[in-house]
Amino acid sequence: MGRGVIVVALAAAVLAVPALGSSTGSADVLKVFAKQLPTVKRKTSVAVLLPATLPFGGEVPARLFATGSAGRTSWTLELDGAPNCGSADACFLASFQARRGGHLPGNRNLTLRGGQPAFYKGITCGASCSPATLWFTYRGVLYAWQHKDPPRNAKAVLARLAAQAISAGPR
Repeated sequence: MGRGVIVVALAAAVLAVPALGSSTGSADVLKVFAKQLPTVKRKTSVAVLLPATLPFGGEVPARLFATGSAGRTSWTLELDGAPNCGSADACFLASFQARRGGHLPGNRNLTLRGGQPAFYKGITCGASCSPATLWFTYRGVLYAWQHKDPPRNAKAVLARLAAQAISAGPR
């Protein structure tokens, strides 16, 4: 085999393998939480608003682990990259929460399509990094969505997903 053929073959092989973290993907939120949703809905009086999919800035982990809990006036669904994560920074990916009667944690800095007030805080890092968070109110309920690895333009993406979740209605 000639030297030019080897170089072309190596270049093709390198181009065929995506660089770690360079590709993006999304998780099917409704599929991932399929086991938790019936229990959460049965235990709470708060509407479960979720996006259908959740896009990631990097690769979606090969295995996703879902947990959920609910009370009469609140619920939480968490998506992790490892079992029994417990919101640990190393394996936490995203969470969706709702609480009846809550208020935005800061002044509105975003209005969702449909007029719902929202507050967005991007990823911040100190000793560890906190996820991007979108809080919005809808029908007397405060929703808080956190995402550790959002795609670029996270504020616009999360706002669009929240508007779509509101339009789709309770899951």
